[in-house]
Amino acid sequence: MSDPNLNGAQQIPQQVRITAKEFASKFSTKRECFTFLAVDCKAYLPSYDTVTIYFLKDLIAGRKKCKCRWAPR
Repeated sequence: MSDPNLNGAQQIPQQVRITAKEFASKFSTKRECFTFLAVDCKAYLPSYDTVTIYFLKDLIAGRKKCKCRWAPR
């Protein structure tokens, strides 16, 4: 069911801060980190086979940059 207050506009995701320990408890494998970035964050990433867990964790920590597929209009 759609929200009548949006009037066809995309809903902007809210930012939530979590601690590293909370993140590590939920996203511990390469697959979970990749899915989090690609699906939840809508990040444009290379294929799963070509990235390392260290690269993904650097993206999550903000030490590396990537392109985002979500763009406000």
